[in-house]
Amino acid sequence: MKKLIEATFAFIVVVFIIGSVIGYILDRPVFVSYAYSGSMTPTIDKGDVFFINPLARNYDVGDIVVFRRNGGWTVHRIFAITGDGFITKGDNNIVTDQESGLYPLVRPENIAGKVIFMMGHPLVIRGGGTFIENLRSRFTNVYVAVVLLIIGAILTFSGDSKVRRKKKKFYRLKVRTIYAVLSVLLIGTFLFVTVASWGTLSFSYSSTLAGGQRSGWHLPGSVFEQNLTVRNNALYPFYYFVEESGNRTEILGESSFRLAGGSSKVLMVRVHVPLQTRIYVEKFEVREYPAMLPASVVSALYGISPHAPLVLYAVLMAVMLSGFYRLARIGDADVIRVKRRKGIIYRILGWFS
Repeated sequence: MKKLIEATFAFIVVVFIIGSVIGYILDRPVFVSYAYSGSMTPTIDKGDVFFINPLARNYDVGDIVVFRRNGGWTVHRIFAITGDGFITKGDNNIVTDQESGLYPLVRPENIAGKVIFMMGHPLVIRGGGTFIENLRSRFTNVYVAVVLLIIGAILTFSGDSKVRRKKKKFYRLKVRTIYAVLSVLLIGTFLFVTVASWGTLSFSYSSTLAGGQRSGWHLPGSVFEQNLTVRNNALYPFYYFVEESGNRTEILGESSFRLAGGSSKVLMVRVHVPLQTRIYVEKFEVREYPAMLPASVVSALYGISPHAPLVLYAVLMAVMLSGFYRLARIGDADVIRVKRRKGIIYRILGWFS
């Protein structure tokens, strides 16, 4: 029975690790999410965690679904079904999402999954999202991925099933467990540093009838060109990908390139000045990756998601660290031995041993 419980727990953790990695790559909720607003109150309050069935394909009126809208994810109930898609509505909203004309019909391919119900009510954890939001204000998604990887490493490398716990006089922390955790931290640090290096380039200008009288003043409806400089301040070469954040600009020439350490590249950007007179700010997302892999491979993965190349980098580092583990013949020697006693601290140590 105990082995069954442990196997079930390990299976759940692995499933959530895989789901979290997939969600991180595709930027979409997979198994769990939480409400950002009170539009579904009182069914799902703001800050409530809810569980998703990503395999659901049959949707009906009354189902609560998670779908993409305006670049973000929304959880609302299906209010009606048309030949072109679903009409959705928050339980706390007066009108449907589509009534004002601001949002289009929700199509099946835009839905990430259906909220899981239990005994006629959605399966939620009240206030759990507020706790997650507080964590997110302090940590990035990379930190969360590292924590999940550490859990996976502990499940994989720790323990010795041939030794019964009842006969143990000491709690032991093995070399391979420490090596696994340190390896995960190394990979996590690499991912964090890479993502932290991403940034934006921006410039501002004015759409005004006095265009041309000062630098940065342009006539409404006119077109002008602006230079952007991308610099690699590191010593190692990097691949760079530059993307426009709006539809008023276009990059002339290549938007992805390789820069050697200490070099720079000037990009030419064409700007279509809006008719409305005011000050505008144009931003460009700049993402960089170490030139450790072929450029064609990184470009292909980037076309799927900006986070997809990071997975390959992590896998490559994991293979290298695993190879070193085997070549160095790191054994199962004990690093820390703590005499078995009662208490919560010793119970935690026993779980790692």
